[in-house]
Amino acid sequence: MQKANVLFPILASLALSGCHLLYRPTVQQGNVITPRMIAQLHLGMTKNEVAYDLGSPAIRDPFHHNRWDYYYSLKRNYKPLVSEHFTLYFKDGKLVRLVGTPRPTPRHIYGKPDA
Repeated sequence: MQKANVLFPILASLALSGCHLLYRPTVQQGNVITPRMIAQLHLGMTKNEVAYDLGSPAIRDPFHHNRWDYYYSLKRNYKPLVSEHFTLYFKDGKLVRLVGTPRPTPRHIYGKPDA
């Protein structure tokens, strides 16, 4: 009887470990860039001003020092919900070009969409 009391939890945990009923965490990576943050940017800003408004870029290419890439992804249950890429280009330390436009912020990040 005691063997059954010990064996049952072990077998049950082994059986459930292969199931997809276990918790899968939501994974956020990168920088959240909202349209409101983009509206604060203007051409001619320095790298320090941009970093103050948007934060440090997720990707800094060691071969292109004048390019900053902001990437954001959100996965829930291993399925991508949101994936965005926003790139800034600098010349002589000043912002000269923006590529990409973030979508409105999803409700599950801040509770309401950003205007």
